[in-house]
Amino acid sequence: MSYINSPAVIGAGLMGKAISKHYSNQGHEVVLIEENLSQIEIASSELAQQKITISDDLNLLRDRDFIIEAVFEDLTAKKLVLKQISDFAKDDALIATNTSSLLIKDLIGAVTIPSRFIGVHYNNPADFNPIVEIIRDEQTDSGAAKGIAEWVEKSGKYPVLCSDTPCFILNRQSLPFINEAARCLNFASPGEIDFVAKQKVGVKLGPFKVMNLVGLDVIKSASRNLEILGEGYASSVDLQKMSETHWAIDTVTEVNREVSTEIIKRLRGAMLYPGKDILDRKLCSEKDLDKICKLALGYEKSSSEWLQLLDKSIIDQLINSFLSFQSDLS
Repeated sequence: MSYINSPAVIGAGLMGKAISKHYSNQGHEVVLIEENLSQIEIASSELAQQKITISDDLNLLRDRDFIIEAVFEDLTAKKLVLKQISDFAKDDALIATNTSSLLIKDLIGAVTIPSRFIGVHYNNPADFNPIVEIIRDEQTDSGAAKGIAEWVEKSGKYPVLCSDTPCFILNRQSLPFINEAARCLNFASPGEIDFVAKQKVGVKLGPFKVMNLVGLDVIKSASRNLEILGEGYASSVDLQKMSETHWAIDTVTEVNREVSTEIIKRLRGAMLYPGKDILDRKLCSEKDLDKICKLALGYEKSSSEWLQLLDKSIIDQLINSFLSFQSDLS
């Protein structure tokens, strides 16, 4: 029996629309709440073929058994929305946040019944990406967490139970790689970096293509939130200063050998460092990290596999080099 029968999504942005579409594709009659009228018009057009009721009326939440907020990654904004949800949700409804980088413990105070609150992080694009991170606070009912994991798995996704740490697991693994790619701009172009990343490092999408797909504002915000972890997790200054909405990615078919070697070294170190950190701290299982790297991030080999394949001396050299490149935070 399905754990969830009547889901609702708050926020008709990129993530909210994709999450709603996923639920609709699973046969649910979905409610999508959005206060911005222009966003409602856009969502109504894009989701016209789906079983989704799009409205600004919070009263539609009163009969929903699962409500997930998917508004912008801002602590104040999310807490305000969660409080509004609590005012309309029934007592036995499960309230979730799709935050990708904020801590669940920092959000849980905004809901009326903490035991019914949980992090359910869908990854972009939510209707296709198979990984869903599930994060419970110590106040979250363990049965609710188990039920959500089972429901997520039945929907064709792969649930990853992870600790309530900054950016959880997926972004903790991926953002150092993204930011290191941006630091490589002082000697290579976006097209050259993406070319080497795909052809030599072994990722399906280059880091600049990924940033354009996810959205620079989202990447910037998550990167700033990750900096609290300290060494190895600094955001690129070039990324934070980027004023355009998309990187201009030049078409490249060949890269100078010296430049290519440097990009490989830096990106490989940026892949290994967070992977080792995640496993050393036991933030998730090795199996789950492997799934995140391959299914969500498109790595040919996961960071955990590289940590097993490479000699310790090479791993240490790559990680130490990666950390040294961050000294100027450029």
